[in-house]
Order: sequence, then C-alpha cells, then structure tokens
Amino acid sequence: MFIFLKRFKKLFIALSFPYLYVLFLLVMPTGNQILAPGGLTPVHASVQIEGVTMNTQFHTIYVYNYYPMTPFQGFLASMGDRMEVYPLSVREKDTSWRDEYLSGQVSKLSSLQISIIQAYELASLEDDNITIQHHFGGLLLSYRPSRIKDLEIGDIVVRIDGKNYADYDEGAFYAFSRARQADLTIKRVKGDQVTYHQVSYNLEEGEPDLRYYPNYVIDHASPQFTLPGLDSVIGGPSGGMMQTLSIYVSLLKLNIGHAKIAGTGTINSDGSIGKIGGIKQKIYTAADEKVAIFFIPRAHLVDIQGMKYPFDLIAVSTIEEAVSALHDAIN
Repeated sequence: MFIFLKRFKKLFIALSFPYLYVLFLLVMPTGNQILAPGGLTPVHASVQIEGVTMNTQFHTIYVYNYYPMTPFQGFLASMGDRMEVYPLSVREKDTSWRDEYLSGQVSKLSSLQISIIQAYELASLEDDNITIQHHFGGLLLSYRPSRIKDLEIGDIVVRIDGKNYADYDEGAFYAFSRARQADLTIKRVKGDQVTYHQVSYNLEEGEPDLRYYPNYVIDHASPQFTLPGLDSVIGGPSGGMMQTLSIYVSLLKLNIGHAKIAGTGTINSDGSIGKIGGIKQKIYTAADEKVAIFFIPRAHLVDIQGMKYPFDLIAVSTIEEAVSALHDAIN
C-alpha cells in the first residue's frame, strides 16, 4: 500500500487541488452575509387577550439571513434578484449566534410592549372600556462588545452615571446611553430572581456603541393580555406595525373581511413606523405567500422602485396612518 501511494504521489497531489478548491467554495466563510426570502408568522400566535378572539388575518414577515457567507452561497445569490449580499458590520462580526438570538428576543419584547400600548390607546378612543396604564422602565441591552463580560444581553439599565431612568423620559435617558464610557446600574432578571449590579465600561477605538431598546412596564390593562409569542424562536422588532394593527382590530372586534394581510415595520413609542432590513426580500416573500394587502414604512418606497408585486401595497409613516389606510382598504 505504501509503495502504491508513493508511486502515485504526484497524481494524488494533483487531484487534491480541485477537491480542496471545491471544499473552499462550500465551507470557507467570507466577510459577507446573504438575505433571502423567508415566510410569514401569524400575529394572533403572539398575543392573547382575555375575552377577545384574536383576528387571524394579520401576519408579520421574516427573511433568512445566512452568515458568514461561503463563496458558493455568494455564487448562488448572484444568479437572481431574490437574494442580496451585504458585508458583515463590526458589530455583527463580534456577535455570537447565541447573542444574536438573545438580541432578537430583546427587540421582540420591546416591540410587543409598544404594540400593546399603541393598540390599546388607539382602541380606547373608540371604546372607553379599553384602558391601559404604563411607564418607562429603563433600557434593554441588545448589544455590547463581547469582551465586556459583566454585561449580558437582556440586562435592564436603570441608572447611567448616577442618573435614574425614573427621572427621565425614554429619549432623554437614551441620550445618556450614547456615552463611550459610563458607570451603569443594571437590573438582571433570571426567572423569579432579580439582582442589581454595578458595571463600568470604556469603549475602545473603533468599537461600536452599546445598543438598547426601551423597556415599558404595563401596570394595568383592561382587558388583560398575555404574550405567548415571547416563547417563539423568531425574534426582532420588524413586526411592530402588524402586531399593533392586529391587536387594535381584535380589541374593537372590527369586521375587515377575509383578506390575507401582512407587512413589516417597527413601531416606536411615539407611534412612528421605522425602517427594517431586507425590504426587497420581504416583498418577494409576500408575493410567494399570496398576500392581498402589504404594509411597509413609507421611507422604503425609494428602495423598491421598479419592483412589481401582485398585492395592494400600503406605505405609511405612523400607526395612525396605518389604521386609517386599513379602514380605507376594507371599505
């Protein structure tokens, strides 16, 4: 056997190069990522309201994100318009799969909190039996440089350089969080256990800022609600607008026909609708899923110029516009 291998050594070496090249194409990571069309998630699975039958027509939409991309995946992405390639940011390169998942859960929690608040407040204008009381509860940490081990994704920042969240609104307290170095007091919740910790950080040159989402505490809501959607693996804030519309329609028991409705866009505490990632891939997904009405943030219209789609596209800037447009679309 040894003699055989020795005799054909050069042949084996020559044949190994194509093998190694193919292996490189299939598995070698690059500094890029791919966004590809995904699917729909029904909103009624995310929120349950006491005594209310949740409307089943509303869907959020997700896309697939493959990273780090291999050269072969990049080749496949270049063969059509449905997928796009983006370079990984410094933050994304520094984020583990586990932290990426936890970050998605943090943003989803904040999004659901704001959706509940916005939907209840809008519905209360039509039915004064619907009420809600809430307060700003600090900032939910969604990213910190991985070297800062004393901070965990999901920590609630309640004090920054001695300034307590309870003395400020969301915008003012968030402004303090932009500091490149600070002393934090964090609240950490592990099941039923709540602990407080003091953590100081000093960001190095070139490191991304810490990232946060607002944490809102809902003190009272009538009717009461639960959030089973927090147990799902799909995360992120881009379902905010559709969550809000679904809750609003369900609370008021509105008859909106039988159209399949989907959309994308974050919901902010002032009712504004924010941009999201992968808008083109979400348009393709909505077409694949035979959606009848699709909502997007107005700011994305410039990104989809020239695209054709087989559904009614509604672009809005605020949740009030979305509610009004929904009424117009179904009447």
